[in-house]
Amino acid sequence: MSKQQRIQRDQRGQCGQHHTRHEHHGPRRHDDHEQRDHHDRHSRHDRHDHPPHGKPHPPHARFGRHGHHVQREQQREWHERQQQQRRHPRFKDAYDVIVVGSGVGGMTAALELANNDVDVLLLEQHNLTGGYASSFVRGRYEFEVSLHELCECGDGTNGASFGGVRTILDSLGVFPEYVRVPDAYRVILSKWGIDFTMPFGIENAIAAIEELEPGQGPKVRNLFTLCGEIYDALMYIQSSDMNPNPLVMATKYSSFLRTAAYSVEDVYNALGFSPLTKDLMSAYYGYVTRRLDKTSFTVWALMLYLYIRDGAHIINKTSHALAIDMEMRLRELGAQVETDVAIVGLLVENGAVIGVETSSGEQMYARRVLCNLSPNTVFAKMMPHGTVPEEALRLTGARTLGASPFGVYLGLDALPEEMGIESYELFFSEDMDTARIYELSRRWQISTKISVTCPDIAIPGLTGPDRCQMNFTCLYDPEAMVGHTGASGYQRNKEEFTDGLITLFESITGARIREHIEEIEIATPATYVHYSGTPFGNIYGYEMTVLDGIVPRTLRIREEQYVPGLDFVGGFGRRAHGFCSSITNGYDTARDTLKILGGE
Repeated sequence: MSKQQRIQRDQRGQCGQHHTRHEHHGPRRHDDHEQRDHHDRHSRHDRHDHPPHGKPHPPHARFGRHGHHVQREQQREWHERQQQQRRHPRFKDAYDVIVVGSGVGGMTAALELANNDVDVLLLEQHNLTGGYASSFVRGRYEFEVSLHELCECGDGTNGASFGGVRTILDSLGVFPEYVRVPDAYRVILSKWGIDFTMPFGIENAIAAIEELEPGQGPKVRNLFTLCGEIYDALMYIQSSDMNPNPLVMATKYSSFLRTAAYSVEDVYNALGFSPLTKDLMSAYYGYVTRRLDKTSFTVWALMLYLYIRDGAHIINKTSHALAIDMEMRLRELGAQVETDVAIVGLLVENGAVIGVETSSGEQMYARRVLCNLSPNTVFAKMMPHGTVPEEALRLTGARTLGASPFGVYLGLDALPEEMGIESYELFFSEDMDTARIYELSRRWQISTKISVTCPDIAIPGLTGPDRCQMNFTCLYDPEAMVGHTGASGYQRNKEEFTDGLITLFESITGARIREHIEEIEIATPATYVHYSGTPFGNIYGYEMTVLDGIVPRTLRIREEQYVPGLDFVGGFGRRAHGFCSSITNGYDTARDTLKILGGE
């Protein structure tokens, strides 16, 4: 390493390193996230601390220098293991591809590459792989961290197609247990006095709207017809290797071209939706988090069509089961997977990324580096000053970060039906005026647009034979919490927000959950900063606008690869955020990488 490289490394310090401490503070309430992140994910491993740099503590450091757990023989064995590791480094000097970050996007990319005999190294800064595909344990509860629903996972039965995401995972030899959720969603809108359940199946959805608002059913049918045409057009664009024939687009997919420049709100108005129908058809707003008068209709059409047409699924035993299946398959394929490895910098030579550097000073080289990280973080903290092209900096600066969450996890000592909990997923709000909701999300206050899930409705007995779990999620502008992280105010905010959400849920649904709370875990945007290192705890990538949606990004893939040797997978990639988008993005990026490697 040159002197200049050492200086740059020292200046970067510990950037990119966000290890969590694994402690248990007793029953009932665990919300001190400044000291302990709720995503420590020790559900399948013994609890123990992991210090910086991925180096395990010697036994005396873990239990106390004079603790009764420690014996001299244990210390001797530990030091021998460390010496053995130093004699036999775990890393090779070079690989074909290094993947930084083991979220589902990064693991999908690594799987597709390994499946094609590419020498892959997958690095993860935490003690377990999976990113947000994870679970955590509090007391006798194992909580799902983040997954609400997966689309494109149908098996071809019940009138649904064989889903694209399922096809990808099947092709990679990953076969998690998919469980179909009962309904698309339940939405309660206080302004209208409406409690409405949207069923799966396009004909079922049309009938449900028509029953509630006679005369609106045909207009909803026109919407789904249009969504289907857009879906077909996107499939054609993808099959053309992102180089569609303009004549084919103009003649066969004219609906796609006519709506490409319009927002969801524009199309709803053009279809003649009533205000109530517009609200009922906008409940999935929380999955895009962009006000619908600014959201690309193309993005919305694809998401709505796939969910309603084919249904949605979750993973049995939480989404961490998916991560485990993916990691096991990677190891079967011969890929090297290493956890507790923090990457603090990318190695750059003549403007191209040629490898990575760990927080322990290890350097590995690669023909390509794929980052399952935010470009903002990579460009600002992990690349030497002056090596990021100006065009890349302008692009990341121009894009708007998606939402950051406030989440409450409840372990309840009763079954859902005993407390009056009826739905797997419930959205409740005053209305679905997304412009109003979006503006309110800029303020750090109790949200009025809330998503609540109860996994035990979809998988009875998931949490236990006599208990269940719930997850409350509110979404905020990434900078809403800035200025509200002082110790006393932060703690007070968390408690007030949580109390308000529980009170609101009980008053709206009539369910009684407060008296059954056995465990509470609270996660704020600061929690997600600690865990993932994304700016402001952002979990939604970049917002999908009319001019910067899935189609423009897909068509600009090659133009936006500003740094040779570097690409991005996951929620900040070409297909935006979410489990399904991340999986698809990881797969597509891997396919592109194979072409590049083959052409070198």
